[in-house]
Amino acid sequence: MRKPVVACVCLFVAVSFGFAGGQKDGTNTGSTATNVQRTLAPGAVLAGPVVASEVLPDGTKGMGADTLTLTSAEEAKIKSGNYTAAIVLQVLDSSWAQQQIAGMKSVFDAYKVNVVSVTGANAKPEVQMALIESVIAKRPNAILSIPVDPTATGPAYKRVKENGIELVLLDMIPEGLKHKQDYSSLISSSSYGNGVSAADIMADEFIKMGKSDAKVSVMKLNFSHFVTEERVRGFKERVAQFYPWIKIVAEVDFPYDMPKVNEISAGMLTANPGLDGSFVIWMTPAMSLVTAAREAGLDPKKFVITTVDLEEDGAMEIASNGYIKGTGAQDPYQNGRAEAFAAMRAMIGKDNPAYVAVPGYAVTRKNIVEGYKAILGEDAPNQIKTAASK
Repeated sequence: MRKPVVACVCLFVAVSFGFAGGQKDGTNTGSTATNVQRTLAPGAVLAGPVVASEVLPDGTKGMGADTLTLTSAEEAKIKSGNYTAAIVLQVLDSSWAQQQIAGMKSVFDAYKVNVVSVTGANAKPEVQMALIESVIAKRPNAILSIPVDPTATGPAYKRVKENGIELVLLDMIPEGLKHKQDYSSLISSSSYGNGVSAADIMADEFIKMGKSDAKVSVMKLNFSHFVTEERVRGFKERVAQFYPWIKIVAEVDFPYDMPKVNEISAGMLTANPGLDGSFVIWMTPAMSLVTAAREAGLDPKKFVITTVDLEEDGAMEIASNGYIKGTGAQDPYQNGRAEAFAAMRAMIGKDNPAYVAVPGYAVTRKNIVEGYKAILGEDAPNQIKTAASK
């Protein structure tokens, strides 16, 4: 296990971004004044912990993970209470999922909470709905889960609390569910802040190039998905407010079907010649764009990709000064710990905040080795260390 178990969720050191105005949505295609100063935004963070003003669509503000505390008496009650929990994720075959699980289990093991089931839905809502019904039958005290499709899976998630089981949600709220009535808390990474970080990293690269104007695209999912939509909102608002010389000239939607993203990425580059870069909402489709950019013969010294999250292949791309210049990564291990503490509090009848936001982590070439360890929980492979040192 990568980090020691502690008796409470640690207080995260984070950097807050200040915002005034900024567009909520839409594409930044406005004109660029010739006297715009091309400098980084105040408080820009290119490496290390980042967080912004996270809010749900209804205006609910994200609270810090330090709110999820337990008294000594409550800790003793949990350890002696034979409590159980189940984990239902969207997929299991990703570093994000495995770090989430590791974070949860580090807490549950310390407090003698038995994890009776760990399942993934292979990104299929019908599979997830069946899994939820199956887990309900096991009668755990709490279920921790991220919905594949917040609309389709809503009825299944409603049945959790109806069966006397506490529900802690990861990243998204299924349609029709209400805080306290249907779920105890939503725990998510600083999605808006990660989008902001991706914008700052992109701007920094263009500034270092001496680029006076840049044309970029945004690649996002083709269905409603709160977490990734917040990343896009953070990126767009940061660009609109502080980097008007970066023009978002194309927005491309893609399905949750990664093989198709390769074709979509290639089509985007063909349809938009002269692009200087792109923001892609997470690392896996960003790597599809890397493949397309390489096949199109684009120069990685001139084409800038920024994204969210971190995987080994993307880390190598960053370390080797390839197309991906940086990422605003989630910290899934700490997310998992926060989720476990929220679940235990719910088990013993304590109210949780409606929304808890865990800081993200900006990773660029300058901190790729330490960022790899912080986010993926193990030392960076030698090839990444070597590439980063050149």
